[in-house]
Amino acid sequence: MTPRLQREGGKKAALRRALWVALAIAAVAATLAMRGPRHEARDWAAVYSRRRYYDPVDLKLSPHGRRLYVACEGRNEVLAINTASRRVIAAIPVGRRPKALALSPGGRRLFVANAWSGAISQIDTRALQVTRTLPAGWGVEGMAADRTGHYLYAANPLGNDISVIDLASGRETTRLAAGHFPEFAARLRGSWIGISNLLAQPAPPDTPPSSQLTLINAATRQVRWQVAIPGAVQMRHIAQTPPRFGGYLLIPFLQPHNLIPLIELRRDWYASNGLAIVQLRGRRAPRVREVLLDELDRAFANGYGAAVAPHTPWALITASGANQVAILNLERLHRLLQSPDADELARRLDAAPQFVARRLPTGRDPTAVAASPNGHFAYVANRADDTISVIDLAGLRNAGLIRLGAQRPLTARRRGQQLFFSALHSQDHEIACASCHPYEGFEDGLVWSFETPRLGRDVVENKTLLAIRGTSPFKWNGLNPNLATQDGPRTAMYIFRSQGFSPVQVRDLVAFINARPLPPNPHLAPGGLNPEQARGRALFFRTRTNTGQIIPLHDRCYYCHAPLTHFTSRVLMNVGTATRFDDTGAFKVPSLEGIYMRPPYLHNGEAQTLEEIWTRFNPRDRHGITSDMNKVQLNELIAYLDTL
Repeated sequence: MTPRLQREGGKKAALRRALWVALAIAAVAATLAMRGPRHEARDWAAVYSRRRYYDPVDLKLSPHGRRLYVACEGRNEVLAINTASRRVIAAIPVGRRPKALALSPGGRRLFVANAWSGAISQIDTRALQVTRTLPAGWGVEGMAADRTGHYLYAANPLGNDISVIDLASGRETTRLAAGHFPEFAARLRGSWIGISNLLAQPAPPDTPPSSQLTLINAATRQVRWQVAIPGAVQMRHIAQTPPRFGGYLLIPFLQPHNLIPLIELRRDWYASNGLAIVQLRGRRAPRVREVLLDELDRAFANGYGAAVAPHTPWALITASGANQVAILNLERLHRLLQSPDADELARRLDAAPQFVARRLPTGRDPTAVAASPNGHFAYVANRADDTISVIDLAGLRNAGLIRLGAQRPLTARRRGQQLFFSALHSQDHEIACASCHPYEGFEDGLVWSFETPRLGRDVVENKTLLAIRGTSPFKWNGLNPNLATQDGPRTAMYIFRSQGFSPVQVRDLVAFINARPLPPNPHLAPGGLNPEQARGRALFFRTRTNTGQIIPLHDRCYYCHAPLTHFTSRVLMNVGTATRFDDTGAFKVPSLEGIYMRPPYLHNGEAQTLEEIWTRFNPRDRHGITSDMNKVQLNELIAYLDTL
């Protein structure tokens, strides 16, 4: 049986089908003329250099605490700030979208992870100049130098691995396996390096999510432990408490309640926010506990940064969605973790008041936090405000604000950015757009049971917001004709369970979302397709099977995924992927752009890899004719899809 269009009533549906047939015919003509889809590497560095905002996303203090370094991804710069005068003393140009910083043990070298350059800038902290560029992997972000200063460990989210860089030669010596989307790194006591991953490990859609903490023994430069953090996603920065307070690793995370149908979630929260608390135990496997930072009447949405203030009992955790920083009493936390019911803390909303000493307001979208070596002050980067909050740790109070530049008028996109990361518009301030779409609009890799009165049915995978412009309608069932509907009434009623955004705010939010680009594609070389990818492209646009039979138009890949419309037909198709738990068989054709970074696949997330789409879930050739392809051809087709 072949794919078929879902029945749609009305003239608009008929016109849409007619237009799509015309586009498909045009695609056939283009194929016969040997004109494949054009690949252009857009200069996103130029795009971001025109942005007026700084977007501070990470910061580090020098060993003596007299200088604060701030990574500003919006301007491709690192700022150096004198902490005494609280003034910017230097702006150092670096690569594209600097996302993370790391200092050598003595503080003489500052390393800057340029996510969209796939490289690391090394800065001489005396001259405040870039001295060399180091290689790294795809989308490099979190970094940590070992205690000897000989090696740098860099997390590569898009490659799911860790680069090990010899700082003497400036060369990458090896790659280590990591969890799904490793993004944050920290140098720990002894010879340990910790890497936390943003997304949960791939698993069947009916399985509770579980994230991974990778622990590397820097003495051997090998992974020693891959620690499962059950029920957690979006793990962020890593801080370590002093030995007298247990020596725990503190890692903010989000607990999604994605396996609970929406009708039941109305009695509870979509997600909980807390800390993974990992205790290193020598040769024994690390011990994992979890504790919530939410309280009964208020959430601590989207925990992000973590730091421990030396010579004090304080740890600081930022909440990006709540615009807060929580100051934890480590002595009380340590005592709580020794109690007989410590294993129940992951489900208790009465735990946080026992160890949270103070919650202080910050600017919008607080990300990284750093504490001075003498324990007197802490600094919080407010990404959507272009400011740094200064906290007096003696009085546990706000002690000022450092502005990174002159205040500028807010554009619609900037206002939309502030809305996107804020949970203050949802009931109990529990969830923001970024809660389900981390990485500035990506997807969380989970499946959710949304908007159905029947328990356990119509489970769908969350979809990315990156490069979403021009791909309407939205949702897997195509019911939302535009983003204004998607982010307005639908979000207010079903997700935020509040009044949601005003019409003006919806316009601002849509402006921000429409501007979310995909990162540069590491699979696509500047010269275009390699031979394997070119053969895969020929398979994507083929009109005959391996035996020479003509493939019907509606069974060809480009019929549903045309290059002219972002590799999506923008209509509903039935390709036989529905299960007995679905109330419909037709789903909106997803875009293939950036598909290499977006597992799992299909409407319900059942396919863990692209290959499984055709080897497990296309037994009758309803999802294109693929049964005649051999293993080599499937790999070639996937190699081409990875370039889109």
